[in-house]
Amino acid sequence: MRLLAALALLLAAPVAAQTGPAEPTPDAGGRIETARALVAKMKLDQMLDFQFANLMPLVTGNLLGAMQTMSDAPNGVKPLLATPEGRAKVSAIVSEEMMAAMRARYPDIREAAAEEYRRNFSEDDLKAITAFFNTPAGQHWLALQPQLQQRLAEFGKGMGRDAGMAAFPKIRARIEALAKTQAPAATKQDKK
Repeated sequence: MRLLAALALLLAAPVAAQTGPAEPTPDAGGRIETARALVAKMKLDQMLDFQFANLMPLVTGNLLGAMQTMSDAPNGVKPLLATPEGRAKVSAIVSEEMMAAMRARYPDIREAAAEEYRRNFSEDDLKAITAFFNTPAGQHWLALQPQLQQRLAEFGKGMGRDAGMAAFPKIRARIEALAKTQAPAATKQDKK
């Protein structure tokens, strides 16, 4: 059960960030159909495949870590996770099943995306965006999305690593300072 809760938390953030809550607005003139056509044109499934494939190592690593510490882990999983070969096989199973489960939810994500486009764009805007994707420039943009996402993801990883390295000394100093200010209060409470 803890495994499912951890998994739900890991996967909720990307989907929530993509779909976000908003109050529904009336659909004047069938704008939802135009928004659905736009989402179909945007090849959202390919973008989602890329995003979730990049997320899978994190999800898999966290699930395998959770399985190693769970008292109610599936039978035989802990010995499998003790070897590199077993770990690789379990990782492959987790990744395959998670990707299949996510893909099964793509229709819901496509519909949520269409609803967000409907809410935020007029009928004319939706038609103009769709028209752009029908142009050579729009087709080129769509074709390059996987490579652009890959390059930006690699840049983001490096930037995140560099930011972490720059921030860590300050984080450490602030936590140590906090611990010093909290230590006397904790010592007084411990003596009671």
